[in-house]
Amino acid sequence: MKLIRLNQETVTIELKNGTVVHGTISGVDVAMNTHLKAVKMTVRNREPQQLDSLSIRGSNVRYIILPDSLPLDTLLIDDAPKPKKYASQIITP
Repeated sequence: MKLIRLNQETVTIELKNGTVVHGTISGVDVAMNTHLKAVKMTVRNREPQQLDSLSIRGSNVRYIILPDSLPLDTLLIDDAPKPKKYASQIITP
């Protein structure tokens, strides 16, 4: 699934250090760097913090929890153009 399609979706992201971030995706790039707005960030053993925006480096993400209302069957369809297959030429002696 291309995370780029998740713009404006509200997700929960757990980071490798145990921090949990809940917010609305404003952008994702090819390295899975994720930009969120209206963020609630909970660092382990600390009080939650409210932030206007937050950027998360893709390599720090443990997993992303998607909303139940997300239509995964339509988002999982690969609409990328398929490479053309060329018929192999058979050479007869």
